[in-house]
Amino acid sequence: MAVSKGQKVRIKRPESYWFNEVGTVASVADAGKYPVNVRFTKVDYKAYSGVDGGTNTANYAESELESA
Repeated sequence: MAVSKGQKVRIKRPESYWFNEVGTVASVADAGKYPVNVRFTKVDYKAYSGVDGGTNTANYAESELESA
């Protein structure tokens, strides 16, 4: 599956905070182990554990994504 910027994808990495959630591809790098940066509407658990803000992006391999 070739992903492109702006595409909606579902996360299939079981250990990810956003497993089975839908996010938007923010960028795709040319190389690396996890070249696809995905942005989500909600932040991860760090926002609830006292860390300022939390994060709403994560990097994934194309094999860990499916079109939504």
